[in-house]
Amino acid sequence: MSLLLALALLAAPAGADTCVKCHSTLEDKHALILRSFSRDIHKEKGLTCVSCHGGDSAKEDMSEAMDPEKGYVGVPSPAQVPEFCGKCHSSPAYMRRFNPSLPTDQQAKYRTSTHGIRLQAGDEVVATCASCHPAHSIRPAKDPTSSVYVKNVAETCARCHADTKKMAPYGIAVTQAADYRASVHGKALLERGDTSAPTCNTCHGNHGAVPPGVASIGMVCGSCHVGNMEFFKASPMAGPWERRGFHACATCHTAHGVQKPTSALLAGSGALCARCHKPGSKPLAVAASMKGGLDGLKAAYDGAEGSVRQAEEKGMDMAEARDALDGARMSMFQARTAVHAFSAEAVAKISEEGKGSADKASLAAREAVKDFRNRRLGLGLSTFVIAFLAGAVYLKVRELEEKD
Repeated sequence: MSLLLALALLAAPAGADTCVKCHSTLEDKHALILRSFSRDIHKEKGLTCVSCHGGDSAKEDMSEAMDPEKGYVGVPSPAQVPEFCGKCHSSPAYMRRFNPSLPTDQQAKYRTSTHGIRLQAGDEVVATCASCHPAHSIRPAKDPTSSVYVKNVAETCARCHADTKKMAPYGIAVTQAADYRASVHGKALLERGDTSAPTCNTCHGNHGAVPPGVASIGMVCGSCHVGNMEFFKASPMAGPWERRGFHACATCHTAHGVQKPTSALLAGSGALCARCHKPGSKPLAVAASMKGGLDGLKAAYDGAEGSVRQAEEKGMDMAEARDALDGARMSMFQARTAVHAFSAEAVAKISEEGKGSADKASLAAREAVKDFRNRRLGLGLSTFVIAFLAGAVYLKVRELEEKD
């Protein structure tokens, strides 16, 4: 029935919109709605005021135009919003006319979310559709001006989640947005513009937003960091951590403020592993060994890269050396990933392979520089010999000219 009503309302003649005529004479708030709606995706698709709010925009009389019997709703309460939007967005047949690829299960997912569950329990402070998609100014998610464009999502979530007063009744921290902006993920997205980097909804979901629990947080991180998760699941740490209720990834890396990991997390002053493991223990010895492998490989790579660059600056062809360097660089990534197996042997094996590639590149660079020096020496000697012979010929010619 709601679909038939929506279709009937959509068919209202565009030239007889008394909603616009009347609201344009009201105060700034209503004028702003009209200005905003001029760019709204619904307006662009041909929808009008009555498409959502019902009524009869062809009638001049307010009581007729806003007649509840003609489907007039007006401003829905927070509790009504999901159903209000869902009358169209939950209908595959209706949405197919505008965007066949748009999912129509948002309302169903919302009901399972923390927001939706609380709303159904009577909490009207929680987020609804209109909290994230501002009414009358909705843009597609791919539009940079949209509130749900990938680079704007964190700011949209922060409208509530960074509000101390609003979050106080729930006992939820309000530092997530600031932590995210300073994180390796936040910097990649917000500073470098890498739109493949994760933001709030990447981990928490969109309409079915929930906080990942102990059992699922590793899988959430593992959807991007596949190798890390596979290593961890097969490691000797997985079982004990699960029994203790530790989060697979967030225990070490935190949730929102994830920083770029370095080998310093493993051993040395302020090492992360030392927070749980005692000095002199086997786990710390394993951590120190892994750190040594990573640091050794990094030093070998940096040295080789510098040597190759020096040879290239002299004009030498270092294509093969660059291939070897790429192999060493890949080994660095693999060794860092293997740390999640918590196996000194696994990290050492990959590190040694990487060092071999780095050494190969270094040797090629040294040979190239040596070849360059030999060429320069040969050129110098050749130049000297040619100059000497030219001088001798010149003197001989002078001698012959003087005799004549």
